[in-house]
Amino acid sequence: MKILSGTLLLAGIAVAAVRVDVNGGLYPRFLVSAKKSSFFLMGAEATVRAQVTSRTRDILTAAVQLTAGSAMQGWTTGFHFGEAYVLFPTGLRLPTIRIGQAVIPFGLMADYDIHSQIVQTSFARSLGLRLDPGIGILGSLGPADYWLWVSNGNGPYVMDNDVDKVITTRIAPTFLLGDAEVTAGLSGLFGSLPHWSLDSLSAMVSGPRDYAAKYRLGLDNTTDWGPLTLRLEGIIGKDSTLSHPLVFGYYGEARYSFAYWIQALGKYDGWHTEAGSARNLGAGVNLRLPDVSMVEFQVLYQIDFLNTGAHDEQDWSIVSQVAVSF
Repeated sequence: MKILSGTLLLAGIAVAAVRVDVNGGLYPRFLVSAKKSSFFLMGAEATVRAQVTSRTRDILTAAVQLTAGSAMQGWTTGFHFGEAYVLFPTGLRLPTIRIGQAVIPFGLMADYDIHSQIVQTSFARSLGLRLDPGIGILGSLGPADYWLWVSNGNGPYVMDNDVDKVITTRIAPTFLLGDAEVTAGLSGLFGSLPHWSLDSLSAMVSGPRDYAAKYRLGLDNTTDWGPLTLRLEGIIGKDSTLSHPLVFGYYGEARYSFAYWIQALGKYDGWHTEAGSARNLGAGVNLRLPDVSMVEFQVLYQIDFLNTGAHDEQDWSIVSQVAVSF
């Protein structure tokens, strides 16, 4: 029996095919603000994706994001870089198992890859994490995609030293509304996650000193209507205990493509707690060279507002980025 099992395993390996794809990107930036001006490399990355298939089905897909360098400091590099996971399909119309270090599938983050964009959703303030090691499932049920993810809550490259875990669920049906394609998502999350007060947001680069039990409920919407794309997200929840006051946030983004090579962009987001609020307003433009889809020039003017008992600040900045993908 052992000989037969080994023979079958070797036969399965022999008929399997492996396809490896490598792609990546460079994201140099230039920033001007009231306090400084600076050239820097937001990131340089390569993603290696290997797919193992047999004659009849996919066996697994593995993806590893390799970082060549980043100007992001300290712990916050894990907001954007460090994905490494394996996908195991279990069958037609059945869920796919995902194991490894991946994006927490809460709200827009589940299917909106923002790490190379010049704008960001409010995940850093609302959750405190983007990537987290764990295990979960994802799949489709009729017109709806779904996710279930159980993760450490400590961020990438960090082992969890306690039994507290973060559980994230999301379901998002896609449908046509007239001439528009609409995706509406409902997300829920609870677990121990990094916590910063609004007055200590600048200390994120040093990593979390405090953790809090976070309870989050999110609604999101992505609408593609011809040249217009709208993304909306609303989050409500509590920190530490359910008896504490509500925290809430929102994110809105609009993109309009006048032509293939020029796109206008606007966004507004905010996060509100009992201590005050942190908000960001931005407007910009994305340009592509004609017939050169791998190069995109992005520029954004933004204003940050921080209003707490200790701070009442308003700062502006202009950020430009050349995104080169290959």
